[in-house]
Amino acid sequence: MLLTGKTWRLSASRKVEDADALLGVLLKNRGIAEGQDEEQFLSEEDGIWHDPFLYKDMREAVNLINETIDNHGRILVYGDYDCDGVTATSILVRYFRSHQADVEYIVPHRSEHGYGLTEKIMDKVIAHNPELVITVDCGVTNVDTVQELKHRGIKVIVTDHHNVKDELPPADCVICAKRPDNTYPFIDLCGAGVALKLVEALGKDGTHKVTGNIWRQAVELAGIATIADLVSVTNENRTIIKRAFKSMKNPSNVGVGVMNEMLLAPGKTLDETFISFNFVPRINAAGRLYDSADALKLFLENNPTEAKTAAQDLTRENDERKEIEAKVFDEARAQLENPARPDKWSLTNTCGPIVVYGKDWHQGVLGIVAGKLSQFYGRSALVFTDDATEPGCAKGSGRAYGDFDLYDCLTRISDYLVNFGGHKKAAGMLVRKTEMGAFMEALEKESAKIFEEKGQSGEADEDNVINAECEIMPEGLSFESYRQVSKLRPFGIGNPKPIFVTNGLIISGIAQMSNGAHIRLDLTDSKGEANLSAVGFGMGDYYNILRAGDTIDIAYTINEYCYRGETSLSLHLEDIRPRYEEGFMWQKADIAEKLYTSGLAMNQIAKMAPGENIESEMKPTSEQFGACYKAIEKFGGTAMSTVDIDLLARLVSNNYDVACTPFQVKRCLEVFADCNLIRLRSVTPMTVCFNILKTGDKVKLSDSEVYRRIIGD
Repeated sequence: MLLTGKTWRLSASRKVEDADALLGVLLKNRGIAEGQDEEQFLSEEDGIWHDPFLYKDMREAVNLINETIDNHGRILVYGDYDCDGVTATSILVRYFRSHQADVEYIVPHRSEHGYGLTEKIMDKVIAHNPELVITVDCGVTNVDTVQELKHRGIKVIVTDHHNVKDELPPADCVICAKRPDNTYPFIDLCGAGVALKLVEALGKDGTHKVTGNIWRQAVELAGIATIADLVSVTNENRTIIKRAFKSMKNPSNVGVGVMNEMLLAPGKTLDETFISFNFVPRINAAGRLYDSADALKLFLENNPTEAKTAAQDLTRENDERKEIEAKVFDEARAQLENPARPDKWSLTNTCGPIVVYGKDWHQGVLGIVAGKLSQFYGRSALVFTDDATEPGCAKGSGRAYGDFDLYDCLTRISDYLVNFGGHKKAAGMLVRKTEMGAFMEALEKESAKIFEEKGQSGEADEDNVINAECEIMPEGLSFESYRQVSKLRPFGIGNPKPIFVTNGLIISGIAQMSNGAHIRLDLTDSKGEANLSAVGFGMGDYYNILRAGDTIDIAYTINEYCYRGETSLSLHLEDIRPRYEEGFMWQKADIAEKLYTSGLAMNQIAKMAPGENIESEMKPTSEQFGACYKAIEKFGGTAMSTVDIDLLARLVSNNYDVACTPFQVKRCLEVFADCNLIRLRSVTPMTVCFNILKTGDKVKLSDSEVYRRIIGD
């Protein structure tokens, strides 16, 4: 059971009553001034575009490539196994093939070779006997292997977009906007974006020109990669994506065309959402499970029949990836929620990242599963399995939750790691299995320190914050609202999909979807004039706390819904806030809870609400104890639940006709925990996680010391 609300922040105080006024609010929130900036931002044709020769070493790289082509030297393009690396490799290989150059390519295997130009793959690189090696989407940190190639007389051009270390590789050219002496005006191109700029520079040089077809293919692939790699969708990246979408309406790349035919339903829009949920997982699945050569075949194939076969293979591999991922996720959850799991590593007794290990879990899905666990439990997560190339070691992938800095935490305990890398939100690591216990101890200890520091700094947990654009009145919601919002596409980092708030809506209908995983709400306003449809994906638990006739506030995104040729407006819910009863114990529930947990007695708290008899709303009755346990047993069970206690109080009241305040529900849970009926941890004063422990024994609550203290307080 997952019932947790979020903090809402509004960028604009203005209440929008007319769809025509919406665009102006959105542009202002993004700091886009009227005039040329606005025209450029909204234009389908024009946009920011930089001269590729502003890159350091670009001129030298073009000269070296021209010389190698003219001398019929062999060029080896070395890529990466993810979507960015695959598309970047395809961009350069297609360009070189268009000039009949002697070109070959290598993309490493995730589990065998790891990321980058590693020592493990050097024999394979050298066996190709290249005169020139060009790295794409990697290489800027591979100082030693680049040095080895140079010692063998092989020329090297590094093209990359990742952060550099203290020393640049000793390549002939390093084209990377993250280098310290960078002169390129935009640092957030992805790997395929950098490859696109290299092809553009070669075309501008004119020695080996770029044909229109090759350029359009390069733009299409760079657009896909820009979305896939989650780089900033601003500046030149915005222009790349827009031009890619324009070209993809009638694709030049055969593989892109085949994927469109297979996946784009009639009436559906080709946009960043379609690319993210359809293209990207299929391309990445090849590198996660098998060999990225399958994905490269899709983009390098000119025969539509062969390209279709490649696309079908990728779809099959992606389906297999989903099955493997689901299996690992379920096994990881079973580990975490196993009653036999040592108490000190239970979710209710730890504050640091959750850690799970499976001997035979597929390395290619560790990161995805870590991300899913993180979102499911609201905790950072590390997922380990036996490393395929390092006997006695476990390879792990981690994802951070909220503003927890995973990379900083690992840096502090790096003595327990063989190696690690990553950034604040994600990391990979290698741990000796004999030291796994010590690593987990150090991880938990250091995490506690970090949370203590964070508490002192008063930072907000950004994963629990909704940054909304503005409040829209019910009369301001129409399909024209969707059209206005769509003018800001493409959405992504730096230009997030707008989230809006509408208050005071009344539920006229509620239904479950997909076996209870999601909910659909029919909504109207207080006048009964609005007729809105909203879907809450992954919000199925809200079905048990909402009823027709309830008044709610919602945070949502605006979308189109196509069904049987008809298009309508659909709101996708980000959060729901039920309206609560009047009175201190509901309206100020968080204050009451903080006062009690700080040691203030109930009769003292009661003085905070003069004129209200709130003492009767503080001590649970036997009826409330019973209803509360029935509710958590039915809707939570032995699985771990994370809930806001105000929402849990509503769950109890709605399903058992027993009125409870959040304060009373929290006291019930504390008694159950003292009786060993549940494991319980307070995440915040108003949020708890718990799971039921099936003891099989009858328990007398009055024997509990916590019970006696609460009832006798």
